[in-house]
Amino acid sequence: MSDQTSFNLLSFLTDFAVRLDAHGVILQASELSRTFLKYPASLTGEQISVFIQPEDMAAFLEAKEMAALIGEKQPFVCRLLRQHALHVWVDCHIYRLQGQDEYVFIAFDASHWKASEAKLAMLSTHDPLTQLPGRLLLDDRIRMGINNAVREKQGLALMLLDMDGFKKVNETLGHQAGDKLIKAIAQRMQGVIRRNDTLARIGGDEFALIMSVTGDDRKKGVEIIAKKLLAMAQRPFQIDGNDLYISVSIGIAIYLEHGDDPAALLRHAEIAMYNAKEQGRNRWELYDPRFDASKKGNLSLEAAMHEGIQNGEFLLHYQPVFCMQTGVLKGAEALMRWDRPGYGLVSPGKFIPLAESSGMIEILGSWALRMACHQAKLWQEAGVLDFYVSVNVSPSQFRKPGFADLVKNALDESGLAHSSLMLEITEGVLMNNPEKSNAILSGLRDAGVKIAIDDFGTGYSSLSYLKKFPLSVLKIDKSFVDDVPKCAEDVAIVSAVLNLAAGLGLKVVAEGVEVEGQLEFLKAKGCDLVQGFLTGKPMNAATFREKCIPCLP
Repeated sequence: MSDQTSFNLLSFLTDFAVRLDAHGVILQASELSRTFLKYPASLTGEQISVFIQPEDMAAFLEAKEMAALIGEKQPFVCRLLRQHALHVWVDCHIYRLQGQDEYVFIAFDASHWKASEAKLAMLSTHDPLTQLPGRLLLDDRIRMGINNAVREKQGLALMLLDMDGFKKVNETLGHQAGDKLIKAIAQRMQGVIRRNDTLARIGGDEFALIMSVTGDDRKKGVEIIAKKLLAMAQRPFQIDGNDLYISVSIGIAIYLEHGDDPAALLRHAEIAMYNAKEQGRNRWELYDPRFDASKKGNLSLEAAMHEGIQNGEFLLHYQPVFCMQTGVLKGAEALMRWDRPGYGLVSPGKFIPLAESSGMIEILGSWALRMACHQAKLWQEAGVLDFYVSVNVSPSQFRKPGFADLVKNALDESGLAHSSLMLEITEGVLMNNPEKSNAILSGLRDAGVKIAIDDFGTGYSSLSYLKKFPLSVLKIDKSFVDDVPKCAEDVAIVSAVLNLAAGLGLKVVAEGVEVEGQLEFLKAKGCDLVQGFLTGKPMNAATFREKCIPCLP
């Protein structure tokens, strides 16, 4: 096949085909080439450099030189210019005509795969749901912010925002609703922040905001934006016909004051954010070095807890529960204590949350359940006949597969009657997954175990669960008992709970009774059981036997 015949064939098969001399002058061009470049005149006689993006000329010249040197077709990629201005990516080949100092340069439109390539690059650096920069870009954007802050002599703040309660939306309404909520809050945040600030999504429900801060009082500028973000989140979100209410917890670190590189700023903003959550959520916290000391203290305490479990440092104290009307001992609540050598008793408020977060609560909870059942059986054998023991159940323990079997095994090992065990569960634990919770509780009820709602009134405002779940007892939270009968509001709440329980056939335990006035009020209102410092503080098993068992008729 002659060179001319070959060129004519290529003219019909390619988007662009030209024959060039050694100096890059176009000697011949296909009709499609002119159309492809949207060029009004003939290409013949023009320099090929006129139609190639200047930055890509090096790639063209290198391919042309290699084609002359080794006599083979050379591939490369470049941008051709349409109307001398608009570039289009093309996949190219160039080869030297045999025995001549001329070249054939052909190209195919590659804009489609270049667009795909750009999209893939976008997906690798941006969040596909919100189109915001993602985790991969965050370090780079923080560095850019630092450089700009140094250049402009401004401040820089990094905020980490985590949505409170987002997991519940996913579990209740599904992940599609959760995705819609993420997009909605991202849009709202973009309406609050300034144009030169950078918002990124760096996790499931976690966002980062990089913002410049001007003026002498940089903390004040940060506070203004933080308060706007808190207020923004508190307005209801309408998702799939539901009004969803959420909040955000915000941690803030300021450049130089809290770190001079992205890693330090991110670490300190995250510590501040978790501290905001621990302080009750729906708030912002500026990083404080004392937060680090607290975290390090928790690590040391966690290590000590592991040793404490191995060394048998944990024990149970028992707080007696009496019949309100007769004063007869009816039961005891088993309360976990840690007698740490050299420190004495560690506050449960300090080690229980740490046990929850570390996963040790499952080991401790299983031990406490078995020990309480065993001790209750011993007391029954000592003459306490109509007597129950109540044990608190942690959220992670309740959700763990096989929890019902764990309870039944503890009862069988101890020989305690199933009806002599009461499990205390908070409202939040039940409502986290109502269907699963109901199945577990129904199985326990069928086995004879009693279920109590602990801290009643402090959790969900909906009372529909009271008729859905197989419950036996409501425990009125101490916060409602503290101010009766002096506080009219608490009097009304306690009275309503007692009436509600009576209507549902549930018994009521009043927690935290400390003075005679509280006891007399509850007794007059018909409360069933009482528990508190007035009637008996938590005590170890030996003291409980000494003080409580001889008092029985």
